[in-house]
Amino acid sequence: MSVTKGFVGFSDAAQVLQEAVLHGAEVSDPDVEALREAARLVARMEVADAVAEALNAYEGSLRDLQKASGLDPAFVSKLASGKVNKQGATVASLAQIALAMNKTLKITIE
Repeated sequence: MSVTKGFVGFSDAAQVLQEAVLHGAEVSDPDVEALREAARLVARMEVADAVAEALNAYEGSLRDLQKASGLDPAFVSKLASGKVNKQGATVASLAQIALAMNKTLKITIE
């Protein structure tokens, strides 16, 4: 699990954001926006960690996975190494990787 800006995970960032708004913070408050950005970063990092873990457990080669997914080889390599770009992976690209690995992609909001 990644630690970013004092948060242990996405749920911690979400809880702090929710408490700030409940205690009167304005939605446009710079602190609230900073919390939102931190939550986005933590979420991207958690996704990157999960994808890297799945790719590292994958028994085929990354080259085969890149071909089967139709994704850019450099992008798949970055995901496998846990590198996060500013935008993060899209749901569509994650679905392509899951399909190429003969896995399912599950997203939950708890």
